Amino acid sequence: MPMNSVIQEKRKELGLTQEQVAEYLNVSIPAVSRWENGATSPDISLLPPLARLLKIDLNTLFCFQEDMTQQEIGYFCREVGEIAKTEGIAAGFQAAKQKLQEYPHSDTLLHCLTVSLDGLVTMAGLCEEEARPYNETLAGWYRRLSASSDSKIKNSADFMRASRLIRDGDYEKAQEILDQMPDREDLTGSMTDRRILQINLWLCQGETEKARKALQSALLTAVNKVQMLLCKMVDAELAAGSTETAEDIAGRTAQMTALFDLWEYNSCVAPLQVAFAKEDADTSISLLRKMLASMLTPWDMSRSPLFSRLANTSDQKQMLSAILSEMERESPAYGFLQSRDAFQELIAEYRAFTENQAGR
Repeated sequence: MPMNSVIQEKRKELGLTQEQVAEYLNVSIPAVSRWENGATSPDISLLPPLARLLKIDLNTLFCFQEDMTQQEIGYFCREVGEIAKTEGIAAGFQAAKQKLQEYPHSDTLLHCLTVSLDGLVTMAGLCEEEARPYNETLAGWYRRLSASSDSKIKNSADFMRASRLIRDGDYEKAQEILDQMPDREDLTGSMTDRRILQINLWLCQGETEKARKALQSALLTAVNKVQMLLCKMVDAELAAGSTETAEDIAGRTAQMTALFDLWEYNSCVAPLQVAFAKEDADTSISLLRKMLASMLTPWDMSRSPLFSRLANTSDQKQMLSAILSEMERESPAYGFLQSRDAFQELIAEYRAFTENQAGR
């Protein structure tokens, strides 16, 4: 960020007028205006008092702290993830905050850290009280990102803000954000043709490996979206009281696992929605057992002709720990199962397994 933008942004953050800055530094108001327009720069003798007025150091004023590269940001986000796993979520947040102080204007860094830590908090299996301070920090970061000049970051932040508000039951605010967001189809409607043209170009150039990987990535994205839509259709049919239709859709969703060589976990999600809605304890426990067992077997994408060039990035052990924590907390969703010995035995079996693995 150039110096003129730093001066203008920090002045506004502090609620100062150009007149107040001019008076403090004993210069004219037009001089301050020219600084902020980038037409001129402050005299060197004015830089220390200007920095003090704006409550920043000279490095920030001079923009000596350049943005991190995409590679550096990706590496640091992975590092924060490791810190959170080994030292705890609090340590991960602390490391993120320290880095953000070094690069306070990097929306890309803030976005990467926010999304990464949001996922880690979700997967940590914390109770509502434990998660609250982290969620409040994340909510503040998402609000900052909603003001980003980068449309991709802004739209991503707005999407997450709306999702979190819906989750928290604040539907009115969620609708306000959704009303201001562009339709995602409008944003990406032209991407399909562009992607196909790029793949055609790679094929013409003999870059077959690039084309094959791009096609596999596009297919995985599409299959995940279809599965998500089908699961939401199951929710909608159950909410409408159409259990039979929900069961039909859930069965089709489960069939996609074999058809597209997906992780076995995927075959359980929609049927479990139906089993929970019917409070069918035996089926629910059977599906939960299958679900938990699948988390002990990594999805080997290399064996599928559809996804062999992609890497499995999911942390299945952490997912297992999160689901077990939810089952143990006696959440309302599992209420009808709590009195079943088979359910308690299932929890004890897999909790003992995870503790044994952690002790190695």
